[in-house]
Amino acid sequence: MIGQVYPEAAEHLQAAQEARARLSVRWQEYLDDGLTEVTVTTDPDGTGCITVHVGWPVAARDALTGEFRACIDALWACLDALVTETVSMLGILRRPGAPGRPRFFPVADSQEGIDALLGESCLDGVLFTQHQMVRDCQPFRTEPDNPVATMLRTGLRQLLEWTNQLEDGALVGAWVTPVEPQLNVAAPGELLEIVVAEPGRVDDERIVASYRVVNHVEGGVSGQAGSFVDLALLDGFTPADAEDTFDRRVLFTIEVVARFAASFVWLSTSVGGARRVADGASGRCGVEWTQAHRSPRRWSDSELTALRNSDFGVGVVRDAEQLTLLVTTDGGVYERVIPSATPLNRHIERGTAAEAATHNAAATWGLPDFVILPKVEHDGSRNREISDGLILAGDRGAVLQVKSRNADSGQPDKESSWVNKKITEAARQVNGTVRRLCSGTAEMINGRGRSVTIDGGTVSWIGVVIIDHPAPPPEHRLLDPAGAVPTVTLLRRDWEFLFDQLRSTRAVIDYLHRVAGSCPFLGDEPERYFELAAADAAAEPAPLGPSIRGERQSVPLLPMAPAGRDDDQAHGLVRVICEDIANTSTRPNEAELIRILATIDKLPVGYRTDLGRFLVDSLRTASETDAQTVYWNFRTFRSTLDVPQLGFGVCSRFDDTIHNTFRSWVLLRHHERGDATQLAQVLSIGVLLTPRSDVIRKWDTTVVAVTGDPALTEEELAQSRHLWNRGEYSVPGGTQIPVT
Repeated sequence: MIGQVYPEAAEHLQAAQEARARLSVRWQEYLDDGLTEVTVTTDPDGTGCITVHVGWPVAARDALTGEFRACIDALWACLDALVTETVSMLGILRRPGAPGRPRFFPVADSQEGIDALLGESCLDGVLFTQHQMVRDCQPFRTEPDNPVATMLRTGLRQLLEWTNQLEDGALVGAWVTPVEPQLNVAAPGELLEIVVAEPGRVDDERIVASYRVVNHVEGGVSGQAGSFVDLALLDGFTPADAEDTFDRRVLFTIEVVARFAASFVWLSTSVGGARRVADGASGRCGVEWTQAHRSPRRWSDSELTALRNSDFGVGVVRDAEQLTLLVTTDGGVYERVIPSATPLNRHIERGTAAEAATHNAAATWGLPDFVILPKVEHDGSRNREISDGLILAGDRGAVLQVKSRNADSGQPDKESSWVNKKITEAARQVNGTVRRLCSGTAEMINGRGRSVTIDGGTVSWIGVVIIDHPAPPPEHRLLDPAGAVPTVTLLRRDWEFLFDQLRSTRAVIDYLHRVAGSCPFLGDEPERYFELAAADAAAEPAPLGPSIRGERQSVPLLPMAPAGRDDDQAHGLVRVICEDIANTSTRPNEAELIRILATIDKLPVGYRTDLGRFLVDSLRTASETDAQTVYWNFRTFRSTLDVPQLGFGVCSRFDDTIHNTFRSWVLLRHHERGDATQLAQVLSIGVLLTPRSDVIRKWDTTVVAVTGDPALTEEELAQSRHLWNRGEYSVPGGTQIPVT
C-alpha cells in the first residue's frame, strides 16, 4: 500500500531494508571466515579468563560502515520523500509561500531546533494531521504520552544519534554480549566460581568471563565463550539486555520509519481525491518553450525562414523520448518540447496506474473539483462501471476511457490492430456512459473526495479515448468510431500536453469540443493544437454590442506559448483563488461551489497573467495603506448576458462593513447588465482579496455570487451608484475589461 501512494518513499524504504540485509550478510561472512577467536587462559594460581579476540581484515570496518550508512541515508530519504510526495500530490498550488525552499522531514533535539526547521517552510503543503504527527513525535517530546508516540520518538532519536555519530567519523565495530560462558575442568580439578563479564566493545580482545579453579592440571581447563558477537556503532551503545542487539535496533528503526510511512498513507488517503502527476513536477523545465535560434539543435536561418513561409508555420521533430515542435509566432519561431507521458506508478497494475495518471494530470493542471472518479453501479446480477472517469466543468464534459497496453510486441501491424480494437471498444463504452448519465442523476465522487450529483442531461458531452502504450505504433491512422457522441483519441502524453499547455479544465474541454474528433494520425494532437492556435492568433475579434462598456481587449482562446509562460506565479493566482474557494470552511453546497469554480475557470487563459499581476500589485498597495484609509481596486470582465460576469477586487481591510460594501458593488454591476427579465438566468460573481498580517495566509478570499434580478430598491441603487459610479463604470485605480 505504501508503494501505491508513496512510490518514492517505498523505494527508499526498500533500499534501507536491502542495505541492512547486505550488512548482515557481510558480517556473517566475516564471522564464518574466522573474524573471532576464543582463548581460555589459566594462571598457576587457578585464576583465569575466557577471552574473545577480533582480527579485522583490511578495510572491513569501512565496508561495514558503508552499508550501515547506506541504510541510514535511505531511511532519511524515505522520511523526506513522505513530505515531498505529500506536497506534490496534495498541495496542488494552494499558496505560493516560499515555493523555492526545500521540503523535508524535520527532526530536532529541542523545541528551539524544531521551531527553526519549521520556520524554513519544510512542512508547508502537508496535511495538518501529518504536520501535527511530525511535531508530536520529535525525540525530545514527552506529550502526548502513548505507546505509539513513544515508539516513534525512540526510533527517531536512535536515527538522529546514529547520524550524528557517522558525521563525526564513527565506524562500525564489534560488541560482545556474554550470555552463558562455560568452563570445562578435568578431574581432579574443580571449578570454584565463574563471573560473567558485562557486555562491551571489542577493539582487539575482550574478557567475557573470569574464573577460579583448584587442583587443575595443565591442559585440563577448556571452555566456550557463550557470547554473542554483534556489530555496533560503539559510542553510546549500551544494550538493555541480551536480546537488545544492534541488529534488532536497526530493524526497530526501519519499522519506525515504515510506521511513519503507513501513517502518512492513511492520513493522505483519508482525504480522498485525485493526486498530482506521478513525477511530482510542479513546474516546467526551461527548454519547453524557447526561441528556436537558442535551441541546442542549432536550426539554420534558411530552415526557420522556410518554416515561417509554410502554410501553418508549424514544424515537427519526433525523437524516441520526446516530441519537438517549431512554432511560428509574431515574436519569432519558438521551440516547444512535448515530453513523454509522466511515469506510471510501478507498484500497481499498469491499467490502474494509467487511469490514475490521467485523472492526476487533470487535477494537477486543471482543478480536482472537475475530475469525477469512476463509479461501479450494480445492475441486477452484473456490475457496470460508469466510464474510466469524467471531466466536468459547467455545462460541458468529457467521458474518459483509458486503454493501456502492458508490453509492445514489436510488430507494428499487431499494435495497430490493438489500438483500433480499443478505440472501437472505448467509443461503445463512451456512448453507453452518456446514455446512462442522461437517463437520470448519478452520485459520484470528485477529485477532492467530495460527493457530487451528475445530471448528464444538462451537459454537452465529448468522448476521450486515452491510449497508454509503451511504444505507440508509428503513423497509425486513427479510426472515426461510429456513435452519437463524438470521440477524440489521444496518447496519454498528448492529454498531459493539453492540460499543461492550457492550465485550465474548461479550456481543455472547450478545445476537445472544438475539434470534436481525432487527428488523422495517433500522436499528432500537439501539431493540430498549434495549427488552431495560429488560426486564433490571426482571427479578427468578434464585435461587441453597444451595451458593453469598458476597455476592449481580445486574446486568442488557444495561446501559442504555454499558459503562464510570461509570469507563472501571476498566472497561477487564479488557480490559488480557486483553491481558496474550494477549501473554505464556509463553502456553499457542492453544486453551487462547483458552479462558482467552473465560472471562474471559464476565464480565458490569455487574461490570467495580467489579472494576476493586477491583483498582486493591488494587494501590495493595500497592505501598505494606512489604517485610516480604505483602499479599493477592481477589475471586471464584462460580456454578453450568455457569459457569466466576473469581477475581482482588492480591499485593504476586511470586516462586516467591507463585506456589505463589496456585496453592494457586485449587485450594482450585476444590475447594470440588463432589466429584470433579461437577468432571470444571468450569473455574476465577485471575488474580493484582503491582505492579512499573520503568517498563516497572505490574504483572505471572499466570494459573492448573484443570479437573476437583485431587486435593488431605488434607495439602494442610489447609494451604490453614489459610492461606485463616480466615474462612468470605473473606480479609481480599477479597470473593466470586456471578454470577447
